[in-house]
Amino acid sequence: MTQDDRLEKIDKKKLPLIYKIILKLPFPQNIRSINIPSGMFWAIILPIAMILDFYLNVYFIVGLSFPLNIIMICTVPLVILVIFVRATADRFINWWNSAVVGGYVQREVKKVLDEYITMRKNKEKERTQT
Repeated sequence: MTQDDRLEKIDKKKLPLIYKIILKLPFPQNIRSINIPSGMFWAIILPIAMILDFYLNVYFIVGLSFPLNIIMICTVPLVILVIFVRATADRFINWWNSAVVGGYVQREVKKVLDEYITMRKNKEKERTQT
C-alpha cells in the first residue's frame, strides 16, 4: 500500500454539504440514552411506534380533509427515516475512524493468556492477604 492509498479518518468538517446537513439534524436525547442497547430501540420501540402510527394514520385519513391528511400521514415515517439516517451516518463515521483507519489490534494469544494469568494470580494474592 502506497502513501497515496492510505485510508484517512473521516473529518466531519470536510464532508460534502448533504452529509453535514444530515449530521446536524437533531438527535433525540432519549435515543442517545439507550445507545448501549440500541437493538432494543430498533427491535422493540420502533415496531410498536410503527403499529401505533398505523392506527394514527387511519384516524388521519378518516378525520381530516384531503391535503392535510396526506401531510400528517407522511410526518411519522419521515421522522423515523431521519432518525435512522442520522444514527446510521454517525455510527458509520465512528466505526470507520476507530476500526478501519485505526486498524484492528493484532495480539498474540499466548501473550494475552500470560497477562491474564498474571492478573488472576495478583488478584488471588490480594484476596489471601486481606
